[in-house]
This record gives sequence, structure tokens and C-alpha cells, in this order.
Amino acid sequence: MGFIWALLSVALTSAAQLILRSAMLQLPPVADLWAVLMHLLHGEAGTFSLFLGLCGYLASMVCWFFALKRLPLAKAYALLSLSYITVWVTALRLQNDAFSWQGLAGVLIIMAGVMVIFMPSGRAQPQSSHVKH
Repeated sequence: MGFIWALLSVALTSAAQLILRSAMLQLPPVADLWAVLMHLLHGEAGTFSLFLGLCGYLASMVCWFFALKRLPLAKAYALLSLSYITVWVTALRLQNDAFSWQGLAGVLIIMAGVMVIFMPSGRAQPQSSHVKH
């Protein structure tokens, strides 16, 4: 079940990241804090996306807590790196980001790393020697 919680966290984090980028493209530059605040107070373009993205992060953290309770940290954290792949591929497809060979190489390296971490180790697990009396 921890694996499912971790993947749900990855999906929510990835969606939140993409939604927040969309919001930031619609909001005024953050350097003009007053303009951003007025924009948000009046509910102009990007406000809902910002709120939705932040809620996505919050929901992702709840899922992450459940995943950490059920999975070893090394495996859970490896799964979290899948969000880099998800965001990269989705940004290429839906947000017209430019493809790069370096980006593809990075994604392939991440995938290889996750696969190595989840490979069976080949070592036999030590058996506990409980003596029954």
C-alpha cells in the first residue's frame, strides 16, 4: 500500500507543479508584490490555478506521509524522483516546452536509477533464529 501512496504523491506533486507554472505565467511578476496581491484579491487570471496547485501540494504531502509510514525511505524517495520524469514529459506535450537531448538523457538516468534501487538485491535475507521453549 505504501507504493500506491508514493505514486499518488508523485502524481499530485507533478500535477501541482504544472498547474503552478500555468498560474505563474498568468500572474504579474512576483517582484511587484503589490500587483500580485491585488491580482489575487480580485480573483483575476491565475488565482484559481495558484490555489489549486497549492492544494495539490498539500494533498501530495498527506499521501507522502502515508507512503513514508509504509515504505523504506530509500525506496520512497526514489519513487519521488519519478515526478521529474512526469513533469518533463507533460511539459513537452501540454505546455510546449522545448525538447532537449540533455533532458532526455536526464530522464533516462533517473529511470535507470529507480530501476536499480528497486532491483532485487540477490542476497538472501538473514533468518531470525528464534528458539522456542
